[in-house]
Amino acid sequence: MAPISLWHHKQKALSSYEGEENIAGLPVPLWTNAFLKIWCLNFFICIWYFIINAVFPFYIKQLGGSELLVGITAGGYALTAILVRPLAGWFLDHRSRSSILKYGIIGLTIISVLLLLSPILGLAVALRLLSGLVYSSASTASNTNVCDIIPQSRFGEGMGFLGLGNTLATALGPLLGLTIMALYGFKITFAVSGLLVFLAMLVTRGLPYRTIQRRYYLPNRYRLKISEFFNASALPASLVMLFAGAPFGGISVFIALYGEFSGLGNGGLFFVLVALGTGSTRLFSGRLADKKGEQPLIVMGNSSFLLALLLLLWESSANYYVSGLFFGFGFGLSAPAMQTMAIRIVPMNKRGSASSTFLCANDIGSGLGGLAAGGLVTLFGYRPMFAVMCIFTVSSLLIYGLWAAKTPSAFKVYQKNKGLY
Repeated sequence: MAPISLWHHKQKALSSYEGEENIAGLPVPLWTNAFLKIWCLNFFICIWYFIINAVFPFYIKQLGGSELLVGITAGGYALTAILVRPLAGWFLDHRSRSSILKYGIIGLTIISVLLLLSPILGLAVALRLLSGLVYSSASTASNTNVCDIIPQSRFGEGMGFLGLGNTLATALGPLLGLTIMALYGFKITFAVSGLLVFLAMLVTRGLPYRTIQRRYYLPNRYRLKISEFFNASALPASLVMLFAGAPFGGISVFIALYGEFSGLGNGGLFFVLVALGTGSTRLFSGRLADKKGEQPLIVMGNSSFLLALLLLLWESSANYYVSGLFFGFGFGLSAPAMQTMAIRIVPMNKRGSASSTFLCANDIGSGLGGLAAGGLVTLFGYRPMFAVMCIFTVSSLLIYGLWAAKTPSAFKVYQKNKGLY
């Protein structure tokens, strides 16, 4: 297939310093041209995700759907993402670091256009499920390529700054989406989302990619194995992430509906506060993960999640907004630490499968959270749903303390095995 004209240029390989340690002992740069490009690309597709995530429950309701259908759609979205991430990770490790990213961004643009033109409930739900396939492929590729670019000694710091872009998207996406929806309707909202991923497409021009060894292109010399779709070294951090992400998966789907219909607050402002909480911790959490490991960050992060959920049990506008800050603190503290742990002992040529394993766990958690929240809200209401979400958060802490902290990918075990602890 001939390359699309927008990317019709010679593909660059990663330079000798990007993603590698400097053997001369000189400072290793983080903010290279490649890192800046991948940061901007990730920022644009994240804004797309958060716009659609915030607006879609209202879109389903307007088209005649129920809260249960909102939850089912969230669970189905996560399921489609889970199905494709392992395939995307395998392809990134054994075929190409660039193709999935490029065509994934094109797919997001097309989905935005189709949403704009399809005010039919069944078709809208189908497109939402399809977006799970496309977005998860593009985001897996984005995460894998940024892992190639960031120097290992500054990995936590680099992922922290990447997460800061996600934080800005967390604030701007829902606020932008809900504001445009309220002022101009859904069509303009979907048009803006399409424009954002088109900007991501432009940013990819000139982005360098790690070259895959030629032997991986020869089908007779490589047999496809199920074990290649998942990375065992990333499982401890991934399982911790699965249970930590479930509550926010449910909250992110329903918090705007909850704020509007209960009269407690504005969903857009809630996500701005989430972003402020996340951003205030991203500035130091990555470096702390590099120096002290993931343990203090995971403990503090999950504790923040738990406090946020407990605040939502008591209905008041103040609690509604303050809980957004604590949700932000939780993600800002724990997410970079868990992702650093997932990649810590993984060889360079296996980072695609490690990234997909970690992100699959996040998808599973979000899907379980959204599906459980939809059923609980329909049957019992919002407060019982918030109470049940606390169980996921406590489970995440127990899994880390009782098992994940003792595995080779844990910071203290890794340091001990290298003779540094």
